[in-house]
Amino acid sequence: MMVGTRARVTSVLLFSGIACAGILDNFNWARSDRIEVNLPWLPFENETRCYDELGCLNITRTWYHLINRPFNVFPLPRSVINTRFILYTRLNPSDGQLIRANNQSIERSNLDIKKKTKFIIHGFIDTPLSNWVKDMRDELLKALDVNVIVVDWAGGSLPLYTQATANTRLVGMEIAYLINYVVVSKKGDIK
Repeated sequence: MMVGTRARVTSVLLFSGIACAGILDNFNWARSDRIEVNLPWLPFENETRCYDELGCLNITRTWYHLINRPFNVFPLPRSVINTRFILYTRLNPSDGQLIRANNQSIERSNLDIKKKTKFIIHGFIDTPLSNWVKDMRDELLKALDVNVIVVDWAGGSLPLYTQATANTRLVGMEIAYLINYVVVSKKGDIK
């Protein structure tokens, strides 16, 4: 009971201290689900970073949220995250084929653009070697004649949560680029 009271007092003091410092409006925060922040600076504010053919990312105040995203950083370099796409089909249910967004890679793979494609993307501090990823891949191929692409972004999922969260923005861009490449170059449709 004493610990719970101490935690509540600490959080009230923290919010009071933030309000007194002028960072948090001490009247409006209780009436809104979004706490407005008046920080004099945000790291990387209005900075843009571009990632070759994938496009650019930036961090603005609209991306900041005191509770949900209090620390905003850019993704790690592509070479560190090392997003990889491993294709499985009924022709290769356990021996994945590494595919990239280029003609040679796609042509040599078992990717069938006439079939539906399912993506399996592991989460934070996880890898594509996890049992649940293998089980899901196997069950999908058992039930459906589809392309299954396992997205490996272990290099970006293992850092601290704040950084891993930022890395997902770049991983999403990598996935979108692969899909767009297949749709445009093969005149297909990844369903």
